[in-house]
Amino acid sequence: MVPRIEAFGQSDAGCVREVNEDNFVCLDLSAGPSGGGPGSFLLAVADGIGGHAAGSVASGMAVQILREGFREVNGMDPRTRLDEVFHRVNRLIFERASHDPACAGMGTTLTAAVGKGGKAALANVGDSRAYLFRDGDLRQLTEDHSWAWEQRRRKLLSEQDIRRSPFRSMITRSLGYVEDVQVDVFDLLLEAGDLLLFCTDGLHGFVPEKRIAKILHKQAVPKAACAALIEAAKKEGGDDNITVVLARFAEAKEGATVRLSDTVRIPPFPETK
Repeated sequence: MVPRIEAFGQSDAGCVREVNEDNFVCLDLSAGPSGGGPGSFLLAVADGIGGHAAGSVASGMAVQILREGFREVNGMDPRTRLDEVFHRVNRLIFERASHDPACAGMGTTLTAAVGKGGKAALANVGDSRAYLFRDGDLRQLTEDHSWAWEQRRRKLLSEQDIRRSPFRSMITRSLGYVEDVQVDVFDLLLEAGDLLLFCTDGLHGFVPEKRIAKILHKQAVPKAACAALIEAAKKEGGDDNITVVLARFAEAKEGATVRLSDTVRIPPFPETK
């Protein structure tokens, strides 16, 4: 039986920045003749990169192209489609940045999952993260494509040295910055009781994972948990935009439907072709 899914997404500019360059998707794919059936969903967060609000254009394009790529989901292989859509996002943002001086150098992170019930495919480029909270344990599913992550992985510098470094926020892979990109894609099996969390570095860069786990343990309802996580990041300074998407998987109930909020903000940009 397909698990019951409840999900919610929320984005906040934070305490310092005037422009919110983040975006997110929290979408039910089960409806309509081309839908994926009960329990089908699309979840994602994107963190734009680029001055003069170009980052918001990039993250908005990523979200819109992702939605367009999953308008029809019947018969698709989720991993293959995610990889294709991520490469399409990369190409279109790169082309826009190459031809529009106001968008030169823009890019975006993108972490997304498409699934049905207890199975999902995840894809990631950049340092936005996906976490799985299961049985009180918070586990990071994605790897950051960042300078700081590489230093930790190779054990080249101490945490103190990393925090002091001017390169601590530098990402090493994004969508739209170069003509081609490598995408991390993998499968995930979900169980009743699981929480699937997506977030930009405005959350995980400010709130320790132990604190995130404590909030999720206390607030399992996605809408309340999203608000609590954003508030925790703002209490730590909130120097960056903060975006979270949280999905809760519960035991299926007869007649239950997927309950998801939709994307709430996409900056306008020319139609993709």
